[in-house]
Amino acid sequence: MFKNRPLLLIYLLVFIDVTVGSATGPVRPQFVKGLSNPELWLAVGTALFQGVQLISAPLLGSLSDRYGRKPLVILSSAGTLVANVLLLPVRAWAFFTNRISDGLTNGMYGLMRSSVTDLSSKEDLAKNSGYISTLVSLGGVFGPMVSGVALAFTRNPTRQVTLVVWTIIGLSALNVALSWFMAEPSAKQKDTKNEDKPAPPDRAAVWQAVRDNLNVALLWKRLSDKEKTHSGVRFITILMLLITLHQGYLTYFITYLELGPLKLSAQQTAYFFAYFGGMSALTNFLYFKFLVDIDKINRRTMLIIAAFVGAGLHILYANVGDNLWLLCGAVAIDTLTISLGSGLLNGFFANLTGDDDRGELVGLNQALTGVASLLTTLIYGGLSTINLSLPFYWFAASLVALGVLCWRLKE
Repeated sequence: MFKNRPLLLIYLLVFIDVTVGSATGPVRPQFVKGLSNPELWLAVGTALFQGVQLISAPLLGSLSDRYGRKPLVILSSAGTLVANVLLLPVRAWAFFTNRISDGLTNGMYGLMRSSVTDLSSKEDLAKNSGYISTLVSLGGVFGPMVSGVALAFTRNPTRQVTLVVWTIIGLSALNVALSWFMAEPSAKQKDTKNEDKPAPPDRAAVWQAVRDNLNVALLWKRLSDKEKTHSGVRFITILMLLITLHQGYLTYFITYLELGPLKLSAQQTAYFFAYFGGMSALTNFLYFKFLVDIDKINRRTMLIIAAFVGAGLHILYANVGDNLWLLCGAVAIDTLTISLGSGLLNGFFANLTGDDDRGELVGLNQALTGVASLLTTLIYGGLSTINLSLPFYWFAASLVALGVLCWRLKE
């Protein structure tokens, strides 16, 4: 990995993008604190972001197959910069506008997954795909660390938020600049670089594609059609949908920590996520660096164990009360088990894609997981208005379903 400069730049872009996204987490409650039921409005903001992605993700994936990954990466990073500028007024409307704007162009993760697969040999594919998950976790460390440093400069909540926003604007601008230095990873685009450039897409066809991307049944049919040439891609996607339903807890934790029994401050929340992300980054890196290629390690068995252990941890989260030490201990076990699940499934999925339609496949996968993200956000948002502990039982149920289905997974 460290000798491959194009891969290093891709990993750096992912790292900064995730850092920017996670840095706002501890201060998001400040944007909706004047509204009734703030836990519900935080969920609404997340749902807006995910709902808009249902339109943008498959479209960006298809366009990247047509025009290359690099132009779409530049567009995505620029969109994130614009969205973060919109956060400067610490108001609820600014928060919701940011969520919509960022969702429209936030295809970075899917584009980077495609790019890593483009640049990886079959032997290194699982490992390199797993590094993406490691960097997502590592970004989850530095994001809250960025917030924690900014929050330490003043005790005024509004000024704290403003400092965090200006910091992520600077990081977003850096990502835009770095994206211009990215080499085009798509072999298909390299092979056609001396040929005529593809004609601009028909506007009516683009809008039809947008409408199609809102049709979940059609998205599933398109993925099912790919099953003919990529056997197993549909089943792996189902597993990824289930783990996505569970991953809503990472966003919900902000609400639970600051509004639940623990009543953490924004700065304390930042430190907690730095700890959580650091543990997760370390375990992901160690596994995908040293263990993933060891034949004796059965990834299917690991997923099954992680799913059922994770379900138990969510029941513990629901009943932890104000015991911060117990919560931190549970999080440590979390990072050793279910936090590895997403990286493992990414590796399975990457092995099933091909050069000609990788962007489309990843886009379809991201759109469907976007549906799952939206669904789980709406569910945990509704449950949280009844009792702040209830969402964790929903997350536990998702992991039980994942563990059961993983028995059918072929190594």
